[in-house]
Amino acid sequence: MVASIVRVLILTLIWVALQGSLSPGNILLGVVFGAAIVRLSRPLFEANDPTEHQPLSAGVRPLRRLWRSLVLLLVFLRELVVSALQVARYTLQPTLQIRPAIIEYPLDVQTPREITVLANLISLTPGTLSLDVSPDYRYLYVHAISVYSEDGADVIEEIKGSLEKHVARALGPRE
Repeated sequence: MVASIVRVLILTLIWVALQGSLSPGNILLGVVFGAAIVRLSRPLFEANDPTEHQPLSAGVRPLRRLWRSLVLLLVFLRELVVSALQVARYTLQPTLQIRPAIIEYPLDVQTPREITVLANLISLTPGTLSLDVSPDYRYLYVHAISVYSEDGADVIEEIKGSLEKHVARALGPRE
């Protein structure tokens, strides 16, 4: 219940910020839209999060989850800029010196929601593309534009140290 109220408030703030008006009618409309979005997206949260309806004393920390999601967004933006610059450097070189490879990336994240978010963030980052997930959800197959080690350990280490770690913190099971 508390997590749903926090989600509605956050969506209301986003609505008001996008509209640029702090009028009572605009705030009310933001609450209505926020509540509708939370209500329609409830199956996404209920199916994967059994602690959704527990009191705050039982470990539900929606503000901590929000903070970790914002950190994930900032980490992704940093990775996006760094990767874009690397790909630009590859394309501006007189000779194309890339070593493309498909890597079997071992997953530490476990829920379908975490795997989906990680795969999408990898695909949105220039120079990498998520291809498939193994049937047992233990591996993600990633195409990388330039792999320097034979087994792709450099790419695996880079993704694990940045994106996957923060996806697990933002979306993983609550402690």
